[in-house]
Amino acid sequence: MPYAVARAAIEKYAAELDASGKRILQEVIPSTMGEPLLYSHFDELLELCRTLGIPLNLTTNGTFPGKWGNEAGMATLLHACSDIKVSHLASEQFDGWKANVEKLLNVRNSISDETLVKSTPNKKNAKIATISLQVTLHRKNLKTVPELITWASSIGVDRIKWNPVVFLSVAPQELREMFEIDESLLEPLRKELKTGVFSALNVKYDGSLFFENATDHCAVGGKRGSCPFADEVWVWPDGHEDHCPNPEKRYVNKKTVCYFV
Repeated sequence: MPYAVARAAIEKYAAELDASGKRILQEVIPSTMGEPLLYSHFDELLELCRTLGIPLNLTTNGTFPGKWGNEAGMATLLHACSDIKVSHLASEQFDGWKANVEKLLNVRNSISDETLVKSTPNKKNAKIATISLQVTLHRKNLKTVPELITWASSIGVDRIKWNPVVFLSVAPQELREMFEIDESLLEPLRKELKTGVFSALNVKYDGSLFFENATDHCAVGGKRGSCPFADEVWVWPDGHEDHCPNPEKRYVNKKTVCYFV
């Protein structure tokens, strides 16, 4: 995305206020279609949001490339973001994933209240990012869930987002056979997270695993009549805007109707 497009969209929505005079734009989410820390204009994006007092909501694969892998870089991200979600999928390909998550949490724990206030333009809103794991549940990693939760709780992860794997209608059958999870296997996990032994841990659980009345009408799940993304605006590299992240609508049939918007 050209930086001018990103800047124009952020400044446009940052200027909009509700009836009470409160800014409508709550946060900026860098692309979830790739690794945002590799975006060539990420530093400019970070500075723009810092100047406007708008936090980033960051999803990263956990590789923390370049300067973002050192303590100073991680501290910069922790000051600039409302939440840093580290995708668990990368752990299946990157041996240093766990070490990087632990390092990020150690850096957060080392930031004092005084340092936080000094680094925040609006001192009244001085906050540090929460740290989450974003887990795409699939057939091959389901058995590792208890170990993952135990580890996440022990190091101080704030939240785990559980998202069952989603397939486009054109996905090869062999891919489904490798990764698709039957609903009968997800329901026990749902109950365990809500009321079982893992519910007592100091970790918040959410994500599409807990969407009510999931239906095939929408590839991201959700409750009929309401969309979990209804308050979001998706800005594309050419500047056009979309209000639905449904991948089936985007990539398979451009005429598909999203039933939840």
